[in-house]
Amino acid sequence: MTTFNETAEELRSEASALRQEAHDSFERCDTDGFLSQWASGLSAAKKEMEANLIEQGGVADQYGLFDLDGNRVRAKLIQGQYGLCWAFCDQADNFTGTFVSAFPKRASTMERKGYREDWETVAVKVEIKGANAVVCHPQYVRLDKGYPEDAI
Repeated sequence: MTTFNETAEELRSEASALRQEAHDSFERCDTDGFLSQWASGLSAAKKEMEANLIEQGGVADQYGLFDLDGNRVRAKLIQGQYGLCWAFCDQADNFTGTFVSAFPKRASTMERKGYREDWETVAVKVEIKGANAVVCHPQYVRLDKGYPEDAI
């Protein structure tokens, strides 16, 4: 995890070194070093994203679920059996068993359920995430529980 002790310039320098390392590995051994080349490229992308995050003040826009009065709801975005959904949580951060499919084609679909999805600016970190080792990439991960403390 990036701390704010590293500057964006330092992280970009590290990313450049990792990309050069991947290039050098390819030049030395043709395709036999694909795993180290892949790892260096992935690490470089993560460093670049961390540099951008530092310049953004450690925050990024993420989706949140709101009621129609504009109050943030205690729901976090998760991967459900049929795609992304909002999982509602109680005060102890336990799932209540109520789920709403996320990102319908029409906003009116969500509004009929009494909610709307919108951007909110939250503190994040950069992690490498994905379905498996082959399909992964750096992405922002919220530092809160998926919703702010004052959510209803």
